[in-house]
Amino acid sequence: MFVLNLSAENWVGNQDEGDLIQSPNWSPIEQGIRDLNVTTKNLVTLGADDECYMSIGGGESGKYIVNVTFDNVRFPNLVYPSKLDAIEKLVVGGQEGNYSARMCVNLETRLLADKTFTASGKLDISLSWEEAKALVML
Repeated sequence: MFVLNLSAENWVGNQDEGDLIQSPNWSPIEQGIRDLNVTTKNLVTLGADDECYMSIGGGESGKYIVNVTFDNVRFPNLVYPSKLDAIEKLVVGGQEGNYSARMCVNLETRLLADKTFTASGKLDISLSWEEAKALVML
């Protein structure tokens, strides 16, 4: 298995009292991801090292945000390329944010991406990944 640790946030008030599981197998990874909800559990990170990890956030109304980095510089997002680029609100990492509707994927799509990364450390090529566009303020 490629993933070496699982970090699952658990917000109690404004404190994260989550868990860090070393050398997880698929069962706790899948459970941690399925437990995502809008109130207390809204971010799971699957790590290989400090620079290579996948983050899965959200959970509200069956919508999730998935991104990955292999170098802690580029962060491809899992997307539905045919979706309109409207804005949706999701709670990720304990705070509400605005996300492109293209980035809000369903459970089945998210689990496919998670399983591929967990097993091989690669992006599932049957899915669409898109680099985040940086905003430059002058």
